Amino acid sequence: MDCRQTREVLSALVDNQIDETTKREAEEHIWRCATCRTEFELEKKTKDLIRTKVKLINIPQELVQNILTQIRTIQDGYESSVKFKTEPNQKVKPWLEIAFSVGVALVVISLSLVLVTVYENKMAQKEIIAKEVSGILSHFDSIANGLVKPEIISDDPSIITNQVYSKVEFTPWVMQIPNFKIVGASFNAQHSNSKVEKCLSLIYRSGDKLIFLHQVPLHRATIHDDVKKRISKGEWIYDTIGDDSFAIWGTGELLCCAVSNLSREELEKVLKQSW
Repeated sequence: MDCRQTREVLSALVDNQIDETTKREAEEHIWRCATCRTEFELEKKTKDLIRTKVKLINIPQELVQNILTQIRTIQDGYESSVKFKTEPNQKVKPWLEIAFSVGVALVVISLSLVLVTVYENKMAQKEIIAKEVSGILSHFDSIANGLVKPEIISDDPSIITNQVYSKVEFTPWVMQIPNFKIVGASFNAQHSNSKVEKCLSLIYRSGDKLIFLHQVPLHRATIHDDVKKRISKGEWIYDTIGDDSFAIWGTGELLCCAVSNLSREELEKVLKQSW
């Protein structure tokens, strides 16, 4: 099975709606192909995000009452007009009933479009963010599960810090996280337009809890404009995908993304204590 064939069955593979032969061939290809493996992880995490985050939107009661009032006003006006214009025992013209029905339908459709637009905008933002962090999440999971070995591993934080400063061509931010110890670092150029200025991922540990602090120069980060605008305004974006939580923010010069097996609330707490 090649890449094209694998991509065609990724969704069915994640949903486990695929025959055993195709499933085995797809899994064998994904194991060999890093690109398809990343796309598979993205598909899985995106569906996990939708499954855990999609929920009904509560319509404000005030909005409901306003719409009902508008409908009643239209109906009252219609009935008054009919009474005024028709003689006793004279039937209402069908086109008037049709016009009224169309008016009510347009009001309902307009409300539906507003709610759908709000919902779609929220989901679009979540999907954009999920795509931005998918590669970092995959790298974090690979290191956490022992599938990938970081370039630097040491029990001495000073050794890690010195090597980090010598290997990257930007000024990294070595965050001091309470109760966590820096135990390693990894380098790659996945989110940078330049192969020279590498991305940096610092690895922190506290018992079985890990924090993966990924950073790259903001001006070189290849991220969606909506995400860049939000962090440029000082916003911290927190969310979860599957069992992992993450935060995205900027320092003015760096784009930072922390991924962890902590809960979202725990990650937010430790990051605020470290800032």
